[in-house]
Amino acid sequence: MPILYRRIAPEYCSFYIAGSRNVEVPIGGELRTVRASRDCLNVSCLYAQNGDTAVFLGRAVDVERPEKPIYDGMLNTQSSLVIIFDANMPEIMSMQVTTVETRVRIWVNRLLEPDKIQIGLG
Repeated sequence: MPILYRRIAPEYCSFYIAGSRNVEVPIGGELRTVRASRDCLNVSCLYAQNGDTAVFLGRAVDVERPEKPIYDGMLNTQSSLVIIFDANMPEIMSMQVTTVETRVRIWVNRLLEPDKIQIGLG
């Protein structure tokens, strides 16, 4: 499975990872890089006016880094698809999965306003 890559500058400095677009996005609470529910992950990134964020999506074995991920959890993927989108773009990228629940791991280059985010599935 190839590693997908996009450079993005979301207007609201975050994007979402879900098994479908019809989800409630987790918001609020304390400042953190990832807010999560079983249906959706809300991932903070670099403010658009400060530049682009590089986002990589692939199998965990292909994108993992030596350090511990900042997020490691399960995502409902009953549609057999993981979709990355934001408030203004219905799809930034997506990847087929083979299970109704998918393990998601996320690595970032820094906790506040990361501009490199690697997302590993499985």
